[in-house]
This record gives sequence, structure tokens and C-alpha cells, in this order.
Amino acid sequence: MGKYSVPESIRQMKPKGTMVKCISGHYYVYEYSTVTGADGKRHTEMGKAIGSIREGIGFIPNSNFACDTEITSLEFGEYAVTLANSGNTLALLRECFNPEDAARIYSVAVIHFVQGFTYLKGIKDYYDMSILSLRFPGLKMGYESLTNLYDTLGRRQMNVLKMEQRLVEQSSHETAIDGHVIGCESSENDLAEKGYKFKKLGEEQVNLLMAYDVNTGVPLVSRIYEGASNDKVSVKDFVDQVEMKDMLFIVDRGFFSNDNISLFSSNGNEYIIPLAKNQDGCKKAVHSLEMHDRFLYQKGKKAAVVEYKDEIIDGYRVLTFRDLNEAATEQQNYLRHIALGHKAYTQEGFEKQKYFMGVTVLQTSLEEKTPEEIYCLYKKRWKLETFYNYFKNKANYASLHAEDYYKTQGLAFIMLVAALIHQEVEKATKNIDGKSLDDCLLDARMVKAHKRHGIWKLCNCLKKQVTLFSQLNTELKVI
Repeated sequence: MGKYSVPESIRQMKPKGTMVKCISGHYYVYEYSTVTGADGKRHTEMGKAIGSIREGIGFIPNSNFACDTEITSLEFGEYAVTLANSGNTLALLRECFNPEDAARIYSVAVIHFVQGFTYLKGIKDYYDMSILSLRFPGLKMGYESLTNLYDTLGRRQMNVLKMEQRLVEQSSHETAIDGHVIGCESSENDLAEKGYKFKKLGEEQVNLLMAYDVNTGVPLVSRIYEGASNDKVSVKDFVDQVEMKDMLFIVDRGFFSNDNISLFSSNGNEYIIPLAKNQDGCKKAVHSLEMHDRFLYQKGKKAAVVEYKDEIIDGYRVLTFRDLNEAATEQQNYLRHIALGHKAYTQEGFEKQKYFMGVTVLQTSLEEKTPEEIYCLYKKRWKLETFYNYFKNKANYASLHAEDYYKTQGLAFIMLVAALIHQEVEKATKNIDGKSLDDCLLDARMVKAHKRHGIWKLCNCLKKQVTLFSQLNTELKVI
């Protein structure tokens, strides 16, 4: 080996402009530079370690060795489709926030939409590795900057409320409100408490309340409340966030209280709410289930015969409906459990319950609508379950790690913006036969952007991707 302590075979594997040192039998690679010393002579100065060399393998860089070099490959497809089809959300943000904040909120929400729920520490990496960094260059997306952004959105809500007010005013005024339980891993969060789903989640929870336009699919208002709070208590504060007048509230039985009935009936508002079995109004309604009127309820290609009766109970309009198709399905399911020998299902129980299967009891302030119209309005609420399915499964908002009250409320607004983006992109993909939103994004994901000789170019543009991008009004253009 002569004067070298490092074998020639090892030195041949080091990157150009580096030096190798043998330490305890291992070979480590360092940066080095030549400098002029105080004596006027040139000396070699060793820099930081950038990796190691192993015989039979070669140079192994440290994980951060190339992080200061320019990124030359970017995620293009999913992001390009999303940006091209969520312009209304960005325009609304720009109306309500300053340009930089609008771009940052939008970019973070796009990442949540494309990648699913993303912790603050991971957002900058997704931003740097996607065309967001080219379309919205120079945004402060580090952990500290985003923490401050979330805190500001939760603490200084003037612009947040301005945007939500715009959404409410532009809506169809037929609105569903519902709560969604989300686990919270942070023990320091002021809102995290042991709720009714503690055993299932295995952790404390927070409750997301969201208002949603049942006709357009547009989310309107979003807030997160204490995990142990009841929806019927939280909704008072929720409705007070922005001015809601001349609205039709279509809500679940969990919101029922005398105070809320007054709330949903004030300011020109109306309501439809189902009654729980233990409520007096429901007990009186189902005391007799003789229903002589009926209509045909059509939902897509499916149709069902619905029997009904319309009466005034304790001063309120109460309508009792029985979907005959649903009743038959429930009866069949109950009998199947009896046949399987399940102890909770008995012939005696079936005889008691069969008349109540497929039955829905609704209380409403609407006086002019027909029973069929009221039933159809209530059934629109099922879209909310589809909406929350997006939050739970696609966006994966199953467990948050937000640190305090204000950052959590900031996250609630980011979730609202991500849901707005979802609604816009989903609407665009409905025009494509045979493909769901997820199918479209999966196909688009194959298209990547690479920088070659200083020019950004697209790769993996197969014919089906070119067709898809055309159908989604998305340019195959990086910048």
C-alpha cells in the first residue's frame, strides 16, 4: 500500500473531490478543499463526512449527502390534475387572504388532498418534490412557518370567517350538519378528551363539526370541538360562527333538543330532524302504523314504494315513513341471523320489531312541502356520509397530532379547504366514463417531471394519460 493507509481499491471508489479516512477498520469519505495557510503555502482542509465505502458495494452516501443539490425530478400528474381543477378554491382564498397566505393555505390543502393527512413535518418534503414548488415558488413551508400559519388561522379568524361566510351565501341554502370523531394522539391538546369512542379508538378524541351543501357537495363551515362534548351542545356555537339565515338544516337525531329546535327555526331558518325511539313524539307517531298514503321514491336506477302519514303531534309536524324495500331487507336480515343461531335474534323479537323495520319518523318546521318532498330532502343527507368517508378513508383523518386549541382550529380550516378541492376535482372526474376520482389520480400519478439540460420535460406520457389529461382540462406542461 506504500504510504497510504487506505487501499487503492477503496480510493478508486470515492467520489471526485473527496478524501477517505480509515477509522477502526471502516472507510469514511469526507469533503476536502485546498486553502492557503498563514505561511502562504497551500494546504488540504478536511470538511464534513458525506458517506462511507464498503468493499464489494462501493460508496454509500449519508442520507443528507445530496439534499443541498437541485431536485431534478418532481411529482407532476396528480398535482397537475388537482391544480387544473380546483381554481375556484384558489380564487376564493385569494379573495379572503393576502396572496402569500392564500398560496400557502392552498398548497398545504392540495398536499392533504393528494397525499392524505400529512403531519406538519412532512409537508415541506411533498412541496419540494412536487410541481407546487414551481407553480408557487418560494413559499415558507418549514415546520416552524406552518406551525405559525396554523396558529394564526385558529387565533385570528377574521379571514377564515370571511371565506366561510362567502361559502354559506353562495350555497343552495339546503345544509346538512354532522359531527365526525377523530382520534388525537397529543396529550397537550386542549380539545382532546375521552369520548364515547375511546374504547374503539384507543386514544382521546376531538369532534369535527362540518356544514355541507347537500345539493352541490360544497363544504361550508368547519370547527373542531372537545372530544367529550355532545353535538347538540357544540352546534349552538357552530351555527353562531357565521350568519346563517333562510337555511334549511337537515340534521341527525343527535342534534335534537328544545333549544336547538328554536335555533334551527330562527332567522328565517327551517329544519328536518329524525326523532329517536325514546322520544315522546316518536312513540306517539308509531303507536299506530296504519299508513294509507304512498309514493314512489326514485334514487338513481333504484325505486322504492314509501308509505307515510302526516300529523301534528304536540304542536309540531311529524311525518312517519316506511320504505317497503328497506323493511323487506331488514326483515330478511333478521331472519337470517335467527337461522344462524345468533342469540340476540329470536322469533319473539322479530314479531315485535317487524312492524318498525324500514320506518323513519321526521319532525319538521316546513309547512308548505309535501311529505314526498320532505322525504326526498331528508334523503339528500346520505351524501354527507359519502363526504365523511372521504375524510376517514381517502384523506385518512383518523388520528391527529395537533398540539393546542388554536393550531387544531387552523387544521380544521385546512381540512375544509382540502374538502373544497376534493369536491371540485371529483366533479371534474364525473364526466369520465368508467373511472372514479381515485382511478383518475392513480393514472395521472404515472406522469413525472424531469429536468434535462436545464429544461423541464414530462415522462411516462402514454396515450391513456394524454387522453385523461385532455378530458380533465389539464395541460401537459410543467410551468
